[in-house]
Amino acid sequence: MSQLRMPAINQVALSGRVVQDPEYRLLESGNGRLSARLALNRSFRNREGNWQEEASFVNLIMWGRQADFAARRLHRGTPIFVSGRLRSHEWRDEEDNLRSFLEVQVRSLQLLEKNAEPASEGAVEEEDEETEELALD
Repeated sequence: MSQLRMPAINQVALSGRVVQDPEYRLLESGNGRLSARLALNRSFRNREGNWQEEASFVNLIMWGRQADFAARRLHRGTPIFVSGRLRSHEWRDEEDNLRSFLEVQVRSLQLLEKNAEPASEGAVEEEDEETEELALD
């Protein structure tokens, strides 16, 4: 019997609002790194037919020119659309419990504000920053 080959796809697209002012750091290499948190809201009807709101929160990471752009334009409440890939981190805490979390490494960022810059400036693609990423681990 032949084995099913699963494609290696790691891609996510999200839209929401920035929860708090992002944190920007300039690394020793001169490249920027920005971390932000995105709120994803969902409205749905419950079993009784009443509208409910649900929020999920996702960590975002941006590098290089994209991080520089985002540091100037993103603030608490900014609506954005991002696409990228999921990345997980694991570590052990003080009590030796295994801990982990997921974040989105943003490849594409688009501002959704009415007064956003033109598309050429309001949408920014990620540069390949794998070497920077490895230096932080």
